[in-house]
Amino acid sequence: MVVTIASMKGGVGKTTIAAMFAKFVAERRGTPVTVVDMDPQRGATILLLGSEHVRHATGPGTYEILASEQESIPSTELFCYAVQASPYEPRIRVVPSDASLARLGPDTPRDLLRLALEVAPREADETVLIDTGPEVTLCEISIAAAELVFVPITMSHQTGWPTLNTLQAILLEGRGIGGLIPTLIGSARWHEERVDSWREALMNTVTLKRRGIDLLPSMPFSHAIPSGKWRWGKLPRRCLPALDAMHAKVFGEHSLIETDVDTDESEVEVEAGIERGAVSS
Repeated sequence: MVVTIASMKGGVGKTTIAAMFAKFVAERRGTPVTVVDMDPQRGATILLLGSEHVRHATGPGTYEILASEQESIPSTELFCYAVQASPYEPRIRVVPSDASLARLGPDTPRDLLRLALEVAPREADETVLIDTGPEVTLCEISIAAAELVFVPITMSHQTGWPTLNTLQAILLEGRGIGGLIPTLIGSARWHEERVDSWREALMNTVTLKRRGIDLLPSMPFSHAIPSGKWRWGKLPRRCLPALDAMHAKVFGEHSLIETDVDTDESEVEVEAGIERGAVSS
């Protein structure tokens, strides 16, 4: 299965969701996951391989793979050489990126990544996750390579048009839409009430109703999440319902049990403390 996390709006949490879902799938299913970084800012590369790798990386990455396919040269060997094992989870591999991806202009064929993945060696039970930046060309290439696409969305008027453009690109490619994922949701009661109202209004929009697009559980926000502290331990419990909903869309079954999502009071206190500290600073 090839899954893309896409939005033509920056800062909505695509990289964090992709990295956390990779860990969720690897741990829950015990199967390999390959994360393809399609963002010149290389967020997934840094998050899953570490900043030390970025400082010393010399091998090929997604740009070289796509450039090879554009020259009609099969990229199988390049792909094998590019892929790196994550030091945080041995079942996660990463195809890294760098700023070279920004060289791909609007005339770049949209099927390059799909062609590369078709010839790349993969295990039968392997999941491929594609993390993409907001740039239209890279976003459309990543969508064209996917079987299923998830679209993160925030409670912001600035997210509206980029989200609609992303959905249109998915529909034009004939790809499946796993759903919209509300992101950057805080834990304050007023925030939760506002989200409930926003969620109800969004679910009643003509586009979502007509296309049968689902609105998945919210992905909460705390400053501990994008920092990647969860890479060494457990995923934050407040994120599990959204990740499990994604899992059900991709694999046709849920993986959580009731005790998985019982809120740990100490965890809530830690996250709340981090948020209060961020506000006071």
